Amino acid sequence: MKFLALSLAAALCLAPTLTAAPNRVVASVYGRPILSSQVDDLLRAKTMDLIGKIMTREDLESEKKMLRAEVLESLIDQELILKEYEPFAARFDNKVDAHSKERVRKIFIDGIFKGDEKRFRTEMIAQGLSYAKFFEQQRKNVIGEMMRGQLAKTDDLYVTEQEKTAYISKNAARFRDGDQLKLWSITVPSGVAGKTPNDQLALAREIHASLIGGADFASLARTHSADSRRETGGAWGVVGPKDLAGEFWPVVSRIPAGKYSEVTPLLGNFYIFWVEASIPGEMRPRAEIDKVLEGLILSEKKQKASQEWVKKLRKKAIIEYK
Repeated sequence: MKFLALSLAAALCLAPTLTAAPNRVVASVYGRPILSSQVDDLLRAKTMDLIGKIMTREDLESEKKMLRAEVLESLIDQELILKEYEPFAARFDNKVDAHSKERVRKIFIDGIFKGDEKRFRTEMIAQGLSYAKFFEQQRKNVIGEMMRGQLAKTDDLYVTEQEKTAYISKNAARFRDGDQLKLWSITVPSGVAGKTPNDQLALAREIHASLIGGADFASLARTHSADSRRETGGAWGVVGPKDLAGEFWPVVSRIPAGKYSEVTPLLGNFYIFWVEASIPGEMRPRAEIDKVLEGLILSEKKQKASQEWVKKLRKKAIIEYK
């Protein structure tokens, strides 16, 4: 049996909101100001990527504080790249607009919102975004991708056998088929009559602390869990990716054998997972792996080259923090 997915309405009720604040200059790049409202707008835009991920208000506020600093740095990088784009704007603006429309349709409307444009626009309104602002941010993303692709190039396009061996060792699970886990779970719902999500989070953390202190997982699951495995003490038996909803395998597959997860907010509930044992699948034939391996390694090299290019732009730039 698979975990149930959360409705969009439940996702929206916990979506982060940003209160209005005086607009001020927070930084400048070559004298061009970056406003606090731009930071807020990008934070709002980023929440559009997080539909379905549920946290408490407390956790969301904590995450926003950390994310705000990252967003400001990304806006500075964005301004540096936009300045590099200026000489090419007349030639490529039409192409950028077309790619931006395709991006909004493919990633957001058809992807996250499953083709429901009305829901997409409703969510934008809930986040305090106009379509014009959201589209402009996607346009800047397209420009960034284009400029990185053209100017952040690496000369190291040869992949050695040593690099392949190291990559496979580091990412072994990616090249195995049939990985399985002996899995247990405790589900604490975030929505319970008479209880706030923070109350339920506190309960989940108490349960987690008890487990760390040596309490029996099955006993706690029978007492507190709210899913179909409660009567079996939270035991799932041996499961693979196809036995769980898509959001869960990436989470549980990263838990080391014999360890508990942290309290994990997912799809409207708080989960505690225990991976009793990990059963690795079989590695795919090396010939099959080699078909994709070179591309994966080159992609990493290009990403590193992109980061180095932006570092060089920063070194020669005039950047001021207000």
